[in-house]
Amino acid sequence: MLAIIAHHYVVNSSVRGLFAYDGTATPQQYFLEVWGMWGKTGINAFILISGYFMCRMQLTARRYVKLLIQILFYGITIMLIFAICDYQQLTIRGLFNKLFGLLTSINNGFAASFMAFYIFVPFYNKLISVLTKRQLGLLVLGLLFIMTICSTVFLAPTMNEPVWYMTLYFVAAYIRLYPNKWTDNLKLSSIVLTVSILVAVAICIAFVYLANHTGRTVFSEFKWHLVSDSNKLLAFLIGLSAFLTAKNFNMGHSKTVNFLAAGCFGVLLIHASSDTMRHWLWQDICDVPGMLHAELPALIAQAVAVPIIIFLICSFIDHYYKKFLEPVFMNLIFNNKTGKK
Repeated sequence: MLAIIAHHYVVNSSVRGLFAYDGTATPQQYFLEVWGMWGKTGINAFILISGYFMCRMQLTARRYVKLLIQILFYGITIMLIFAICDYQQLTIRGLFNKLFGLLTSINNGFAASFMAFYIFVPFYNKLISVLTKRQLGLLVLGLLFIMTICSTVFLAPTMNEPVWYMTLYFVAAYIRLYPNKWTDNLKLSSIVLTVSILVAVAICIAFVYLANHTGRTVFSEFKWHLVSDSNKLLAFLIGLSAFLTAKNFNMGHSKTVNFLAAGCFGVLLIHASSDTMRHWLWQDICDVPGMLHAELPALIAQAVAVPIIIFLICSFIDHYYKKFLEPVFMNLIFNNKTGKK
C-alpha cells in the first residue's frame, strides 16, 4: 500500500507536468520519476494476497455488501466534508457519480473494477474446484500470455482491469493449492524481486536520460512501459515476487501487521476518494509540484514520510469506522443485532 501511495504522490499531484526533457532535468526529477513508478505493482500484490485467501473462502452477500457500504460511505462522506468546507460544490452530478461510480467507472477506477471482479469470486472458486492441477496451470499460462506477453511485447491493448484481477486470482489460487519448491523459496522470490526492481529502475533512468539529452520526448514515453499498467511484465513480476517474499517470510502472528493489513482497502478508498481529494492532498497540503524545486534531501524526506503518515492516519480512520459505524450499517441492512461478521 505504501508503494501505491508513493505512486499517487507523483501521478496525482500534477508534478509530472513540470518534468523537463530538454537537457535541464534535475536530480529531483530523476528521483520522482523512479519514486512514482510502483503503484501498479502494489495493486498486483494486493489482488494476489486477496486471491490467495479467498480461493479457500466463501464470498457471502454480507461480505460483499460490507465492502460496498465502505466504498459508498467514504466517497459520499468525504465529498460532503469538502462541500461543507466550501472546497467543492455539491452537485446532483457529483452525488450521482458517487452513488453509481461503481457502475460507470469499471475499467477506469480501482474500486469499481475490484468490485466487478470480486462479485464473481464464487464462480472462480467453482471453476477452480473442477479443474485439475494441469488444467489450472494451462489456464494461468494462457491468460498470462494474452494479458501480459501480448501487451508488453506486442503492444496489444489487452488490458481490462476486472479480467486482469481474475487472472491474478487464478495465479494466487494455483500457488495456494499447489505449492512447490519455486513458490515456497524465500531466497528465489527475494532475488527475483530485487533484480526486477533494479531492471525497472535502470530502464526508467535510461529512457529519461535519453529523452533529456536528445531532446526527443518520445523516449520518456517508454520510461514506465514495463510497469505502466498492472498487466505489464515487470509490474506482474515485481508484484508476484513481492507477494511470494511476504508469504515465505515467516513473521509469525503480529497484531500490528494484522491491524495495518486490515486497513489497506480503506486507506486506498480514503486518500484517493476523488479528484478533489487528490488536489487538496497532493497540491494544497503537500505541495508536491513545489517540492520539485526543493533541495533533494528535503524532497526525499517528504516523499518517504508522507506515504507513511497518510497510511497511518487513514488506517486509524478505517479502524474506527469498522469498530463503530460498520456494525450499525450492517445491522440496519441485515437486521442482525448480534453484529457478527
